[in-house]
Amino acid sequence: MFLRCAHQFERRYVLGEIIPPGIAARRGSATHKAAQLNHEQKRHTQEDLPVGDLQDAARDHYVRLIKDEGVFIPKDQLAEKDTLLAKGLDAAIRLTKLYRESLAPTIQPLLVEEKMTLEAGLALPIQGTIDVLTADHWLPDLKTADKSKGPKEADHSLQLTFYAGLVAHHTGRWPEKVSLEILVNLKEPKLQSLPTSRGPEDWTNLLLRIQLLLNQVQTGLFPPCDPSAWICSPQWCGYFWTCKYSLKRR
Repeated sequence: MFLRCAHQFERRYVLGEIIPPGIAARRGSATHKAAQLNHEQKRHTQEDLPVGDLQDAARDHYVRLIKDEGVFIPKDQLAEKDTLLAKGLDAAIRLTKLYRESLAPTIQPLLVEEKMTLEAGLALPIQGTIDVLTADHWLPDLKTADKSKGPKEADHSLQLTFYAGLVAHHTGRWPEKVSLEILVNLKEPKLQSLPTSRGPEDWTNLLLRIQLLLNQVQTGLFPPCDPSAWICSPQWCGYFWTCKYSLKRR
């Protein structure tokens, strides 16, 4: 969030103005929960759960998140709220089926939702939680999206660098393969696999960025994003209408 819009980060994490994420994020969380459930038991059984069980898990998690934690819907779409929520649920169930049939059989988990902490010579320790690390040292990161990503998305992902660095320090070696595994919500859903690699040079570069981020936080510098950025719109940012930097003519 800080890299997308530091001012949004300030309002959420410094000022404590919590606005729930949108339907796409809830859909992604539901699909992720089903995958987590499958990975946790597969560590011991070496077998994937039936697709129906995973779809039930995704459905239950989606409904619980909406009920207990809410969801952000743009003002101009509030009249369609029920329809949009139903479409989000249908997508979560459909993408969970795609995960089970196209991706799950290729994953034999070694570590699942593992929280990793390390001291990297910064003012604060670094901590993160990976989705899954396989027995053959593959680090796939599961995503959902409404369209396919560009071919360089995985190569440029700072998040993948972060996770790979955590794994390297936790296990003593870098992942053999790192990838984005994207469940694309098309009329005919498809799995997009974007393999890449990471090593010490990538980690060093990331630490420079993290140090700069910490410097900004410590000095109270939280600049807004470029107003032409996709996130700077009432469609994607719950803070848009109360943000002193946003261009309200949109």
